[in-house]
Amino acid sequence: MKTYLIPLLAFASLTAPSVASPNFTWPNGAGAAVCLTYDDSLPSQLDIAYPQLQAAGLKGTFFLQAKADTMEYRLDQWREVARSGHELASHSLVHPCRQGLPGRGWVSDELNLDHYTVERVRSELQLTNTLLNAIDGQTARTFAYPCGDTAVANGSKSFLPVTAELYLASRGVSSQLDSMQELNFNNTPAFDLSTHNLDESIAYLEDCYTKGTVAIFLNHGVGGDYLVTDPQLHQDLLEYLVSNRDRFWVDTFKNVMTHTHDEFTRLGWDKEH
Repeated sequence: MKTYLIPLLAFASLTAPSVASPNFTWPNGAGAAVCLTYDDSLPSQLDIAYPQLQAAGLKGTFFLQAKADTMEYRLDQWREVARSGHELASHSLVHPCRQGLPGRGWVSDELNLDHYTVERVRSELQLTNTLLNAIDGQTARTFAYPCGDTAVANGSKSFLPVTAELYLASRGVSSQLDSMQELNFNNTPAFDLSTHNLDESIAYLEDCYTKGTVAIFLNHGVGGDYLVTDPQLHQDLLEYLVSNRDRFWVDTFKNVMTHTHDEFTRLGWDKEH
């Protein structure tokens, strides 16, 4: 097991509770929660990320794109992932994104959200939920927005009301969260592990610990596929979390958001913001 140096700015928080949300509590006296999430139903997640999670004894959330190849050719393995206590969540039927935004030339006309209607989004998400239910038998579900997009018709019509209706919580792509009371269940933050090194990732964790918030890690490929997280970085992050089990509660996005909903209710905080 590696020895890690905790950033000095977080050192004082090791024995002190968060001051940002003093009444919000995490299970087992933890100072922050952590969600490890993986998008797009990629082979490297089954080949590398899942075995690493299993070896570390940590649970993750796999946001599955229903039409991905692994959903056809490796479906039994996704069932195994679910049976092992990991979460199978929705990442849409076909991963549509807005073609009209900068850098989106790769989005095909067929999968262009700019040409979608809100009704089409609803229909595809409901179908995806049905398919996922056939895999794991679950009904309560969470979601991650493909490309972080939340609107159709050239951005003129939001489908956030649809995701708020269908899902316990939905993960976005921005990383900033200053206190749990500011959390938007329908568009939570995320931290892209593939674009950061271990020191930056630990600094993010310790910042969340200081604030008493949730650290939500976003991954695509792990050691392969695309938008790749280095497998050693992924392994090192898991080892850091294991070595700090008493400080960080690591669980699925669904379980963490369920607990957060309960805390918002207990504290009388507004969930609709």
